[in-house]
Amino acid sequence: MTSAQDQGDAVRIGKPAGPPWREPGMPALLAMTTFAFAGFAVMLPVAPMHMVALGGDEFLAGLVNAVLMAATILTQLVVERMRTWMGWRVSLALACLLLGLPALGEILATAPGQVLALAAVRGIGFGIVTVSGSSAVGALFPPERRGRAIGAYGLAVAGAQLVLTPISPWIADQAGFPVALTVAALPLAGIPFALAAGASIAKHARATAAVAIANGAAAAAVPHESPREARRALVRLWPPILALTAVTCAGGAITTFTPQFVPDAVLTVVALFLYTAAAAFARWAVGGPADRIGAERFVLPGLVIAALGLGAIATGISGVIGSASPVLLIGGAILVGTAFGTMQNVTLVRAFDVAGEHAKGVASTAWNVAFDAGTGIGALAIGALAAGTSFTVSFVALAVLCVVVAVLLAVVRRLTRPGVR
Repeated sequence: MTSAQDQGDAVRIGKPAGPPWREPGMPALLAMTTFAFAGFAVMLPVAPMHMVALGGDEFLAGLVNAVLMAATILTQLVVERMRTWMGWRVSLALACLLLGLPALGEILATAPGQVLALAAVRGIGFGIVTVSGSSAVGALFPPERRGRAIGAYGLAVAGAQLVLTPISPWIADQAGFPVALTVAALPLAGIPFALAAGASIAKHARATAAVAIANGAAAAAVPHESPREARRALVRLWPPILALTAVTCAGGAITTFTPQFVPDAVLTVVALFLYTAAAAFARWAVGGPADRIGAERFVLPGLVIAALGLGAIATGISGVIGSASPVLLIGGAILVGTAFGTMQNVTLVRAFDVAGEHAKGVASTAWNVAFDAGTGIGALAIGALAAGTSFTVSFVALAVLCVVVAVLLAVVRRLTRPGVR
């Protein structure tokens, strides 16, 4: 039986609403996300630097973020199940706690092993916040409004990274690691917002259930993801997941190796800044059009844009055009960033669409695992390929990968259209 307040909220379900960031629960979710990703953005470059300062070599420095991503992916696989008994409020607050406390703990670290252990703890928190954030958007918004909502959520994710990732190494160099690590504890400030967001999401779920019951659809009031439904959803999810993985491989390569294949330090900063800015803007801007004409229409163009950008970067690295190389590098970074942001939005919308309303949790988990796995695979594979050949060959290979995936999805789309045998 629903409370009077839940019934009052239920009446408002389905009525026209304003911008997604004004939806009940969304301001708190965006604030929590900003604080959570602020800590992540600082630690991404600072933790490897701290490892070296404590006596670790380059392998251990690279291992820090590898451990972080491994813990993230393992956690993402169990987040939805964990939240069924922990609840939204506790799980979101726990994510902020596990992201922020290890940063403060690292101030006291004296050995490389301690940095790795704290990275694993941060990975658990990051795994919770990534899956829960995208699941929360799916829970708060109906399908026809998710593109714009994901765009707003993407701005909260990218905003902190755009500012803090480039300057956090400078903070560590100029002010010292204790100051940088204290800044990295910003997720702790997100705990009150996490509690507020969790309460709103749970309230929205009760109101949605009340609407279903009032409409005589009690069986559908509380969506349930059975193992059979989850398996079916995973089978349907492979096209958007494959497209996302191809583009995140490119993103992982750019964010990891730009300082190595770009000869000038200033050009490196400009390229990374414009790449991140283009991704943030594209993820937000594509939301409205995706809601109006369908997210699927943007998947193939996103892959093509990524391939063009990667080809431009490969040409710029090769040096065959001489003084014009920096222009191609910058232009390529902007194109790949645009494709990266676009695909972050439209593939998540498509994942929710093809999985179905009863399997939003499966869609969120699969999408986040593919995103982080693609980022890690891109960094590792391109590093290994570049060591044996060159970065030019590596980025040509990434461009070919995007083209092949685009052709495959185009063929599958044509063969699966109604009326085509």
